[in-house]
Amino acid sequence: MLHKRLLQQTLGAGLLGAMSVAGLAYAAGQVSATDRTAAEACIALGDDARIAQCMQQIAPDPPDPPEQQRADAVLDDPATQAAMETWSRAYESAMAAHAQALAQRGDVRSLLGAMTVMPVQDAPTGDAPGVLGSQARGWFARARQLGPTDPLVAWVEVTDCHVLGCDRDAAIAGLLQVDGDNAAARLWANGVAMESGDLRAAREHLHAAAVAPRYQPPTGEFLSLLLDARAGAPVPAMDARTSAGMQAATGTGTAADWMAMQALGQWAAIALAPMQGVSRFCGAGQAQLARDPGLRADCVALLSRLAADDSTLPYAEMATRLLIGLEPGLTGQWTPRLRQLAWWREQSLPLLAGLGGTPGTGQYARWVASDGELGAMAKLLHRAGIAAAPPADWQLPRQPR
Repeated sequence: MLHKRLLQQTLGAGLLGAMSVAGLAYAAGQVSATDRTAAEACIALGDDARIAQCMQQIAPDPPDPPEQQRADAVLDDPATQAAMETWSRAYESAMAAHAQALAQRGDVRSLLGAMTVMPVQDAPTGDAPGVLGSQARGWFARARQLGPTDPLVAWVEVTDCHVLGCDRDAAIAGLLQVDGDNAAARLWANGVAMESGDLRAAREHLHAAAVAPRYQPPTGEFLSLLLDARAGAPVPAMDARTSAGMQAATGTGTAADWMAMQALGQWAAIALAPMQGVSRFCGAGQAQLARDPGLRADCVALLSRLAADDSTLPYAEMATRLLIGLEPGLTGQWTPRLRQLAWWREQSLPLLAGLGGTPGTGQYARWVASDGELGAMAKLLHRAGIAAAPPADWQLPRQPR
């Protein structure tokens, strides 16, 4: 059987696909009105494993197509399993050594990069998430000591709190000290307050996010950090059997593509703030909209920021739909954006499934880092000769009543 940690990393990378499948069904009107609300709630969960499980309930996998059956046959071969197991252990050892070399450079970014590529330790019980060892946590502590006011350090502490074993409330407080005028930081604080049951604090953070002077999510900087940390890592090459097995299991047949997929998987797991606060306060028909005279204006301001941002497709789609549902008078203003998002999703998914060729997983990941997920999709469509904007006669999929 494939090494446990490699499987966990594969599942993490597959979060993007899980979100895309459920989001496609949601956008295409193939789910009930109840499940549309559930889709928003899935994205709001904030934990990658819980999101993936939730999405699977809304958009379960269809029967395996022939190509999946062939992939399963490859993975069922004991010799292939053994080759992949051997390679994954060698890969982990090489990546751990690479992390050590990065950390020895001693600067903040190298210490953070070393922490992100260091393999986690298996949890002592069952299926609990892994944690970073004391050495990797020490690298982060050193980075925080060297960069006490560096926003990237604060962001890494918040988003990787689960593997660092940190105090989440203290991490949020630290982030707000160094990046409190950023609506993205307030959005994270809103989600964490909701998870803690502190509705008053959640409402205050939502207002702060709505009126903040800027919205600058750290997604691009995160992905650049993850990609740069892996660049040049002396990992073992895959032999033919391992390559075939990895292609069947993960869609990547080279070590370089696997490292890029790993980076995308980590990015997907940490890039999205928990959104239950936004769904709770800003969903159409929420009772608090009638009780709180300033809430609707705050929701429109915040959702407009999220809907217009190109960093991530799930946020943009969710915010655009919530915005139109909240204020029908904005339908004319935001429907073109909704059409564009639906078009990009529809046209990009088949191309994303075939990144083993050109541009390749690594180049696509760099596009996401520099231009956002939506900018990367636009480049992907351009490379394939597909228009970035939908044709005038292209219709949005019918929405459920």
